[in-house]
Parts: sequence; structure tokens; C-alpha cells
Amino acid sequence: MSTREDTLTPRESAILAAVERRLSNPEIAAELFISVRTVESHIASLKRKLGAESRTELVAAAGERRERAASVRLPHNAFVGRDADLAALGALLDDHPWVTVVGPGGVGKTRLALEFASAGERVPVVVELEHAEPGDVIARIARVLDLEAAPGRDITSSVLLALATHPYLLVLDNVDRVGVAVGEVVARAHATAPTLRVLTTSRTPIGEPGEAVFPLAPLAVSDGDGDGDGPAVTMFLDRLSAAGRTQAAPMRLSASAASPAEVELAAEVCARLDGIPLAIELAAAVARHLSLAELAARLERDFATLDRAVPDGRHRTLETAFEWTWDLLTDEEREVLCRLAALPRTFDVDLAAAVTHPGAEGIVLRLLDHSLLVPAGGHPRRFRLLAVTREFVRARTDPEVIHEVLRQHAEFLDESVLVFVATARTDSSLEAMHRSETLCPEVNAALRWALAARHPAAVSLANSLSIGVEQFGSDVDSIRTLAMAAHDEGFLAAASPSQLLSIGTALAFMDVALVSELAQRALALAADEHDLLDAHHLAGLADAYAERHDSALEHLDEAARLAVRQHAEWDLAAVRQMRGLALRDSTVDSARLAITEFEAAMRGYALAGDVVHVNNSRYMMAHTAAEAGIELDRAAQWAGECVDYARSIGNEHELAHAQLVQATLGSDSPGELEGLVGRFRRLGDLRCVTRSLVLRAERAAPTERVALLDEALGVAEDAGDTAKQIAILSRLVEARWSLGDRHSTLVALDRLAAVGGADVAAEACPPELADAVVGATPA
Repeated sequence: MSTREDTLTPRESAILAAVERRLSNPEIAAELFISVRTVESHIASLKRKLGAESRTELVAAAGERRERAASVRLPHNAFVGRDADLAALGALLDDHPWVTVVGPGGVGKTRLALEFASAGERVPVVVELEHAEPGDVIARIARVLDLEAAPGRDITSSVLLALATHPYLLVLDNVDRVGVAVGEVVARAHATAPTLRVLTTSRTPIGEPGEAVFPLAPLAVSDGDGDGDGPAVTMFLDRLSAAGRTQAAPMRLSASAASPAEVELAAEVCARLDGIPLAIELAAAVARHLSLAELAARLERDFATLDRAVPDGRHRTLETAFEWTWDLLTDEEREVLCRLAALPRTFDVDLAAAVTHPGAEGIVLRLLDHSLLVPAGGHPRRFRLLAVTREFVRARTDPEVIHEVLRQHAEFLDESVLVFVATARTDSSLEAMHRSETLCPEVNAALRWALAARHPAAVSLANSLSIGVEQFGSDVDSIRTLAMAAHDEGFLAAASPSQLLSIGTALAFMDVALVSELAQRALALAADEHDLLDAHHLAGLADAYAERHDSALEHLDEAARLAVRQHAEWDLAAVRQMRGLALRDSTVDSARLAITEFEAAMRGYALAGDVVHVNNSRYMMAHTAAEAGIELDRAAQWAGECVDYARSIGNEHELAHAQLVQATLGSDSPGELEGLVGRFRRLGDLRCVTRSLVLRAERAAPTERVALLDEALGVAEDAGDTAKQIAILSRLVEARWSLGDRHSTLVALDRLAAVGGADVAAEACPPELADAVVGATPA
């Protein structure tokens, strides 16, 4: 059957729709209030225009015409990362006649619905309702179905009958403003056409009994292994290559052609944008004119850069994407949302109530329904605003409200975390580890605000954060915040020796010189025996890590005496662990003495109920034996036990420690040592970054060895670790001389003399250079 002419008059379209519904000519005449002869005339015209020989062919032509009219218009760019969502949506629609795809603005609800409609077996009928009023819903569906209401007749019945004539998929897009009307239409449609499937998109579920909800999440930035090549990054790079770049920001031919550095920057951009497809589209449009590094830096400050982007689609900026939902909120919902947006990170219902008002729980749930809040996991359940949503809302929030919320947040965290910290030393459960993973970033954010605002909660927050990162594992952001506190004179003036001990113990991962300064302050502040115990403990710890062995043992012996007098079991175990560090040097005998101290510390921690530090002392035993080359079988066994324990409680820091020992013993997997460097950096443990780099250098070819030792030296300098600098510079002298690089060897000797003294430099100096060094090396 060929189509001679595809242009129909409104009357012909109405009669064709009636024919498709199998109405007779008299029935059509009665429905449209026209004569039978007029109906016959129009049908003859339809047969001529549509190339139909019979009424049956006319019905078929009507179906073909409808399918063409209802065909889905899809964007020309790639549809990325939603295969699993398409499959899950299909399974849900198999079981439910009506499904609503919900999610925040810009997450890709419309695109998912259109892709699903275009790929399905059902005939799609796509109706856009973004700007509709409740009374427009039926009329808009009728328009897509090419139906015309007869004068004085309600078109609803015609629409409902038409939907029953085929296995349609009715797609109602953006129904937020007309949800009630849509619910009524869908209920009536299913009564008339029980096989009809309805797919709606909205930021808020409509809430009707027959509705199934399909939440659509943003695109993942990383894959399951944590690498930065998830679907969000793939989409961003695809849009970059499609949009083209200027000379200042040259185009890559394809996502696969991106360099590792570009992929890393793309991942930064996508993470900042929370994987929201609209924001990614906008960022890709802007990146035509900016380098990826510049784009990432600008987005780290705010999202104003994206306001000039104009990709295809309804939303031209992030503002337009969110204003629509904002306008639908009540005043009370806006007020609560503004206060929640002022929070620095995630929140549970209790925190939400604390910074809003009692009884706000219901509003929080409504905001979740509006897709303005998203789940963030955890137990109890936590929530957050996507970054782009938060910025939109904060721009509409009074700065005084933001300040008040941040104060309430800090005070709430300070009070609630004290309860957790009180049992942290004796609770090594997986639940406690998960709780710590949630609390540490929150306390970190609260502490940063309290330091900036000079709020008295800063000291208590820093103490709690220090215990958390030392007990459950550190992270670089928390360590840096603690370092900020340790440099803040107002904070230091309010801190007790006990609090200085906590913060100093945590900072020993990153800045040995700063810990020594804290120790001197603690000794000067100590006013009673309890203070003296903490002060000598901290001074001994600082000297032990700085390899000032004799001074460390003097302080630790005094601390041990005071701990015994005060019956402080945990403190005594901690002091003995530090004694093990202080005893450990380059000799086998000292290594054996250190292991004995670590074993005593293990017993003390066990009596105090601190299983985490039992394991940490075992790690130090294994590490000491491995470095000294003694009891290697036992060292391997201890390290294996540490690995098993760390995995059982999910402690990444303890796991990395144990795997470093295994690498020292040569029992690591290929590539594991390289991975440890990055992990220790993320943990903020510069001591172990240095150890890992030095171990890699020992295994490397000569040229790479020099580069790795240079990197390790830089880390040791950042950590203020003079002892490590001396050891690394001694290795650098040997490595550079082995390459025949006389000049670089002399430079390394000069640096070694400046850090460790002339005698140390003379001992490391190759005999062939002895004359050249005489008189040139500082005394």
C-alpha cells in the first residue's frame, strides 16, 4: 500500500480515528454531528489520500500513520551508561502497567523514557506536559493521537477508546505540575484499556495506588574498581569530542584517545557535578573554550561557568533546571531546604531536625520525593543535596542562616561524636568502622568551620577527630584539618596536654616536626601527674618517630612510671608501643628488644579491650622483623594475621600497613607496591608513602631508582622527617654515583651535609669524591 498524500484535514483526521476504532458510518456521523453522506465523502477522500482499497486497509493505514506520528525523536548524541536502567525499567513495566521515572532535574529522566520507548515493541505515544495545566492533559494526548473533539462532545472517551485499539506505550513526560490530573487520566485509561502501559517522568512520584516508582540515579563517575572511567566520564569525553574544541583547548578525536591526565581531569569535573548528565552536557559545551584543568578549577569554586552553556534540550542552564522544582515548593519546604543546603556534607533525620525545627522529618521526606535530596547510605540513613542543587539553593539563602546552621552543625556533631569516641578504644566492630567512616568527614567539616569562626567547640572536635583517625584509620583531609588546628594559636591556647597528645598522635602520620612542637607545648603546660603522663608520652612519641632514641626513652620511661601509678592500662600499653619504636634502630639486637616491647604492648591493649591496637602492635612487630631480616617466617605470619584482621573490620589503613610488610618480605602481588603509594597518600600517611617509595626504589632500575628516591625525599621533607631525609639522601648519593653523575652526586652530598652533618656526608661519600668534598661540605 503506497501513500499518495499524507496531508489530512482536521475533519479527515477525526473520521480516520473513528474508522480505526471500528465505528460504522452512522456511528461516526452521530459522534461528529454530521450526515452519513458527509462521512462517506470523507472516507472516499481518505482512501484516495492513503492509498487504501478497502475499509480494512484504511484501518491499517490509520495505524501506520499513528506510528509515524508517534515516532520518538531522540538526540543524535550517544546514550551512555544506562543499559542496566533500561533493562530494570523494562522489567518493572512488565510487572506494573504504570511506572514513573523519578529523579532530580537534569538526571536524564526524559532521555531514558524516550530511549526505552524507541526500543520497545509497543507503539509509543509521547506527550510533553512540562507547561501543561491540569485541564490540558487529555487535550495534549488527543493532539498526539491526532484526534479532534466534535462540537459539544467531551474528547476524553475518544482518547480512551483510541488508547485501547493498540498495544500502546503512553509516555507522559514532565508531569510534576499536573500529577493529580495525570493520575485520574491513567486510572480511567486502564479501566478502558487494561493492556495499556504508561511511563511517566517526574521529579516527584504522583502517589496513586497503581503507580510503581523507578528512581533514576546520576551517572557513576568511577567504575566498580574506583577508577575514573565510569559512564559519567565516558559521556563527558564523548560530548567533548562531539562539540569540538578551540585552539586553546584542542579536541580529542574520541574518548578512547584521551590521555590518562585528561581522564583524571574529566573525572574531577564529573565528580564535582555529581554525575548529573545535564551538568556534564553544560560543562562539555563550556570546555570548547577552556582547558580541562581550567574548567576543573573553576567548577571547584562554583558553577557560574556553566551559565553560558547552551546544549540541545529544554534546560539551557542549571538555573532553569532547578527553578522549575523550586517554584513548586511551599514556603516551609523552601525554608527547610535552605537550612539543609547550608550543611557542609550529609545528614540524618536527627541532624536535619536539629538545624531546622522539631517535626521537620515529614518535610525532609517530601523533599526526598521532590528529588531535591538524595540518599547517601549509612545507618541510620543519611541524605545530601547534589552539589549543583546545593549551590542553587545556597544562592537563595540568607548568609546569616548559613552561619547559624553551621554553628548548629558543629555543636550537634561535637555533642554526638563524644558518645562515639567514649567507646572507640574498645569497639572494633564493623559497625563502629562504618560509623567512623560517616562521622570523620562530618567532624572534619565542623572542625574547619569552628577554627575559622573561633568557636570553642574546635578543641573538642579536634580531639574527637584525632581519636577517630588514629583508631579507625586516617584520611588526608582530616589530617590536614588537624594540622590547621595545630598551627592555630587560639586553638593551642585552649588545648590541654591530653588533647595535644591526641592530635599529636594523629599528626605523626604526616608532620613529625609539628608533633615535636606540640610536645614541647604539652610539657610546658603540664600541671599535674595526669598532664605529665600525656606530655611525656607525646614527647616520647615525637622523639621516637624522629629517631632521637635516647631522649625518646627518657620521656617514655617517665610516662610508663606515671601510667603505673595511675593504673592507666591503655596508656601504659601505648607507652610501651612507643618504647618499641624508640628501641628500633639498625641493629639486630635493638630489633629484638623492640619486638619484646611490642609484645608487651599487645598484652596491655588486650587487657584494655583495644583489639585495633593489638593488631597495630602486631604490625609493628612484623615490620621490625622484616626490616631487620630476623624471624622472617614469624614476620610473614604476623603480617598475614594483620591482613586478615584488617579485612574483617574494613580498616584500610591497617590493611595497607600489613601489605607494606608483605612487600618488604617480597610476598606482595605484582603492582601492589605501586598501589600502596597512592593509598597511603589518600590516607595522609606520609611516613608510609616514604617507605613505599624507598622500597620501590630498591627494586627499580638505576635511572628510575633516582627518580623514586627524589620523590621520597620530597615527601620526607613535607613530613618534617629529618631521619628519613638523611637515610634517603645517603641512598641518593649511591644511586647517582652509580650512574656516573658526578655533579648530582656532589649536590646530594651537600644536601646530606646540610641535613645530617659533615660526618654523615663523609660516611656516605664515594672514596673517589673525598678530595672534592673536603672544604666544600659544611662543618
